[in-house]
Amino acid sequence: MVMSRTSKTLLRIILPIGGLLAAVLIFAQHNFCFSQTQTRNGANGQNVSRISLYHIPDSLKFCGERMPLEIPDVRERMEQAFYMELSDAQIILDLKRSTKYFPFIEQKLRDMNLPEDLKYLPVAESAFRNLVSSKDAAGIWQFTQDTARRYGLIVNEYVDERFNFHKATGAALSYLNDLHGSFGSWSLAAAAYNMGSAGVKASLDYQMVKNYYSLYLNDETSRFVFRIVALKEIMKHYKMYGFDLTPSDFYQPSETKLVVVAQIPDLATWARQQGSSYKELKYLNPWLINRTLPMGTWAIELPKYAEPVIFTSSTPIIDDTLHDTNSVQAEKISLVYVVKRGDSLDRIAEKFRVSAKDIVEWNNLRNRRLLRAGEKLKIFTDNQNLEQ
Repeated sequence: MVMSRTSKTLLRIILPIGGLLAAVLIFAQHNFCFSQTQTRNGANGQNVSRISLYHIPDSLKFCGERMPLEIPDVRERMEQAFYMELSDAQIILDLKRSTKYFPFIEQKLRDMNLPEDLKYLPVAESAFRNLVSSKDAAGIWQFTQDTARRYGLIVNEYVDERFNFHKATGAALSYLNDLHGSFGSWSLAAAAYNMGSAGVKASLDYQMVKNYYSLYLNDETSRFVFRIVALKEIMKHYKMYGFDLTPSDFYQPSETKLVVVAQIPDLATWARQQGSSYKELKYLNPWLINRTLPMGTWAIELPKYAEPVIFTSSTPIIDDTLHDTNSVQAEKISLVYVVKRGDSLDRIAEKFRVSAKDIVEWNNLRNRRLLRAGEKLKIFTDNQNLEQ
């Protein structure tokens, strides 16, 4: 068959492109396979999956209670939980978030004389996230509304303290302590926390057994204690399991202060008046679920650097860019002054008891003396220098 000149030209173009694409695909496949393995070889010289290099310890405990790994189905369920948690990227975020939440939980556990292993329960429940489940369990500790109210948490149209980490932690540990008193076992207490005490009690009675590892339960609860123990083992010895995290990789809790209020008509306005923002207010207080706060006694978390703003007749606005706590300016009140008709640099400088030169530098005016009505100027000043 004789090829036309056009066909030959097309072949000369297509063949190199096809070869290049094939090379790219081969490299991508090789790189993907390599990323799934650890840089170490097995007995046959092939790369070995990183996960297969690790095994569960011969002895495991939850809150001092031994896990009966000699029972075949118990060992299999434990290994399933272990390898699932070890292979999930979520464990890295669990580790990173732990430094934000564990210190407070550990202190509460010491205060209440409860086992430290309970701190891993919210990791299994929510991965330290303020989730809402299909059964309307909410917050890091995944409280239902009824249980939350029973343990003193407020849940209404304005406030949902299931999302208040500090209050919910105290309530959750009290609930777990009561469940342990009812069932006489921390494994059963954890199962009852996940499933509900009535369901666990009914299962124990019907199946005529006395411990968690002999119970046949729904899929989630039958895995729950195993997941907690797997998370405990991996998070406690994360470097041994190949997670090379440094101290700077871990998230740190925000530096905050508490402001006690009786009522807030509008959260966004109030946040501005406190030298913060609505975003920061909601981030630090996710339990505020409405835009107002009714009469009561409420402890609000705010950024440590936030200072109340004294408003002048020109209605100053907080400047969102001025939160550098290392600068001298951050030690002063930061305002945005809206220039009025007839204003001058000297008049504004006198009003805030600063120098006109400083105003020029703060606003990059390049020694411009002429101001326009409506123009916004950054002003840094001390509390005592503001006109009342």
